[in-house]
Amino acid sequence: MSGAMVSASTGAMTSLLAKLTALLSEEYTKQKGVRRKIESMRDELGSMNALLVKLADAEGLDGQLKQWRNNVRELAYDMEDCIDSFTLKLHHGDGAQPGVIKKMTRKIKRLWARHQVANQIEELTACVKEVSDRRSRYKLDDESFVRSSTPVVIDPRLPVLLAESWGLVGIDGPRDVITGWLMDGDPQLKVVSVVGFGGLGKTTLAMEVYRSLGGHFHHKASASVSRRLDLKKLTKDILSQLEPTEYGRGQLDMLEVEQLIRTLRNYLQDKRYLIVIDDVWSISAWEIVKSVLPENSYHSRVITTTRITNVAKSCCSDSQELIYAIKPLNVTDSQRLFMRRIFDSEDDCPPQLEEVSQAILKKCGGLPLAIISISSLLSTKLKIKDQWERVKDGIGSAPEEASIKMKNILLFSYYDLPYHLRTCLLYISIFPEDHVILRQHLIWKWMAEGLIDGERGQNQEDVGEAYFNELINRSLIQPVDIQYDGRAEACRVHDVLLDIIVSLSEEENFVTIFTGGQVEAKFLQGKIRRLSLHNNFHAIKVQQVTMRNLANVRSAHIFGSCKDISDQVDSPAMRVLDLEGCSLCVQVKNMHKYSQLKYLNLSRTGIREVPKEIGNLQYLETLDLRWGSLYGKLPPAIGQLIRLKHLFVSHDIILPDEITNLRALQVLWVHMVNSIKLVVWFGSLKELRELYMGCINPDGPNDMRNYMQSFTSCLRELGRHNLQLLRIFGYPHGSTVINPLMELCCSSISCSPSPVGSLVHLSHLETWVRNIDRRYLCALSELPCLLFLYITINNATSKSYVVQDKGFNCLKEFRCFFYGGRIRLSFEPGAMPKLQKLELLLEAEGTKCDHGVGANFGLQHLSALKRVVAHSFCAGATTAEVESFESAIRNAVSSHPNHPAIELALNRRREYEMLQGIGELEVDAGQEGASLDW
Repeated sequence: MSGAMVSASTGAMTSLLAKLTALLSEEYTKQKGVRRKIESMRDELGSMNALLVKLADAEGLDGQLKQWRNNVRELAYDMEDCIDSFTLKLHHGDGAQPGVIKKMTRKIKRLWARHQVANQIEELTACVKEVSDRRSRYKLDDESFVRSSTPVVIDPRLPVLLAESWGLVGIDGPRDVITGWLMDGDPQLKVVSVVGFGGLGKTTLAMEVYRSLGGHFHHKASASVSRRLDLKKLTKDILSQLEPTEYGRGQLDMLEVEQLIRTLRNYLQDKRYLIVIDDVWSISAWEIVKSVLPENSYHSRVITTTRITNVAKSCCSDSQELIYAIKPLNVTDSQRLFMRRIFDSEDDCPPQLEEVSQAILKKCGGLPLAIISISSLLSTKLKIKDQWERVKDGIGSAPEEASIKMKNILLFSYYDLPYHLRTCLLYISIFPEDHVILRQHLIWKWMAEGLIDGERGQNQEDVGEAYFNELINRSLIQPVDIQYDGRAEACRVHDVLLDIIVSLSEEENFVTIFTGGQVEAKFLQGKIRRLSLHNNFHAIKVQQVTMRNLANVRSAHIFGSCKDISDQVDSPAMRVLDLEGCSLCVQVKNMHKYSQLKYLNLSRTGIREVPKEIGNLQYLETLDLRWGSLYGKLPPAIGQLIRLKHLFVSHDIILPDEITNLRALQVLWVHMVNSIKLVVWFGSLKELRELYMGCINPDGPNDMRNYMQSFTSCLRELGRHNLQLLRIFGYPHGSTVINPLMELCCSSISCSPSPVGSLVHLSHLETWVRNIDRRYLCALSELPCLLFLYITINNATSKSYVVQDKGFNCLKEFRCFFYGGRIRLSFEPGAMPKLQKLELLLEAEGTKCDHGVGANFGLQHLSALKRVVAHSFCAGATTAEVESFESAIRNAVSSHPNHPAIELALNRRREYEMLQGIGELEVDAGQEGASLDW
């Protein structure tokens, strides 16, 4: 195991070698002796790195060699920090205006800095020599540790593999048993528990039951307990799923845990609910969770999963001990899962691989996680018997205990990774168990930490996404929320694998995890490079233990409530500072010291203002200021962040005029855009790929006219660049609702090309409009790259919408929400030929008996349809109307030749406003309004 862990050391060394090479291009290296010493250091370190790469696949390293490896890693970190520090000093102020006095001052500072460089190079050279001398004692340079590997490529079947990564083989029988227990007609609250050790598929089984029963429960949610119960997070997770319109993310963040519990109990008290509580680790944790969920007589149900039999019995003690002990897969199901993952079929295994396949499956012992892991690894190999034999021999002996066997298989999959992917996987150890890890933010953190080793000319974010996809492809991370384009928005890590990653990471001093418990010896030894704080605690605990060890910390990640942690962490080497969710943090100190910072997340914190020193963060690339306590105008110094690529700002924050100095932005999220100057600036952002913006009415009719003209021009400019995602919505101002796209198209399309139609690179569009214009829809339907369309129509005047057979040729997901009217939607033959997911929200109150989704709905004309999600807006509707609506949707879906999946999970929004009467309102067909072709 130790040898494989050298990957973290090689990662540190690779980054250092790149910076030494860049250093040689600097002017001051022309000084006598400086260039020669830097070249000598680089060459010696390059030789060390070559040995580290060899050691990466060597097993059984002795203690001396491990110590040498550790010394090399720490030396690489220190040298990189040193180079970053004096490079920053030498280039500080390069962008200032060249006055005579400033020139002289800079020259003096540079002379002094060069003197410091020479001294530091002398010290570093001595350190490198000392480590090199130690290395010669091991005499391993002549050893052969040649590693057989194949190029790392993205599996072209990735979208399919993501969608069905677990295969769900052998799940029908267990699912039916549990479903029978839950749906026995007993009105009292019932709890069923699924028990078994990690990797058997407990969560998969529980969630399959949850999905299959979704239509029978109008209030459902799933949440994870994990080893350390965070009751506030658990209740927030459940509430946000039960009624997202009423309990928004920002509102829930403001409530204390007692308020959240009271809110949840009150909401569920008279509801029929289904809740999955995943991964319960103790009886005491279950007793707490149980107290949060009210008992009632409305046929409510709870499913729990656990690894511990006594915990399972405790969960079910009041409901006949309905415990399902999950078992390993049988031989047939094991083979189905294995073959499907590698050959995309259960019958296509080449004859020369059948024997070795059976031997590998025998070693997997019917464990789904082990089968998926090893088959994912084999899918990257050539279909050659010798390579498969090496994999079989590397797994370990068959008689091992199941849990040990699975860990050995997962370690084998880890060892097979290329070194750069090992480092990226180790980085995931910063996250707590069951944490949902957002893809974009993970990649941006990898970039900030220098873990993405892209070739010259490659876009780092694209390379990072390839890394992310490859880890999913190898089943080392699990995809979450797969999108229309086959990409996963986020990921999770199975807790068994996370245990392994954490162990590897801590041994390599890659990440130091502090949970607020007992002080561990690891915090008193050496330097902390990356700090991850879990659970709720006061920063003083961290200070007492780690105060002397944080001078070189490169990243700090806070998960829970920690008060003013930035007071304790003032490392000039800091690259990543993530305080998301730290509601106790009220300010960020030491901002002036974070000169290397590239990623700063202050979302959902108690911080009330951004320090003016933020302008010192010259390398900052990501800044997230959403959903917190920030309000007012940002400091003008934000305009100095010329390297900023990703900016997220909430609606309470006003952007200063200096923001227009930022030209490198690729992702921009802003809510209050009432400045014409800002709208013009948007159009000038040539690198912009994603734009989220809320349009606010400027004051005065003249301003409004200029604003709309500027917005038209902005869209046309963005159409010339590479904008791929556009989310645009209006806010009420007085009594008016602004719908920019609609206004623009209606007023300008007749005399000039539509600004919407110019967005030829756009693949994702979300907009909130007041009414639909035929020309606007025509422009949308002709966008050549549009894959996702989400339109919310408010108070529409037309009452019938027809999607025609022309246009929308690439669209894969369509969401259409209607508010404020009784509306009929229909599809003609040939409409949206590639549409896979359709999501609708219609009003149930007062509609005709078919609710607009009857015989003329035309759902059967959507030839590629796989999934339908239907929401009914129930305010003012009778129970009979809502049930009739649901029946109409089910009938329309059941008649589709593809038999798409249907979800009515949120179909009774605001049910408390429903009328409890019987019968339907009479509707005059002649008053339905004009029809509009789409």
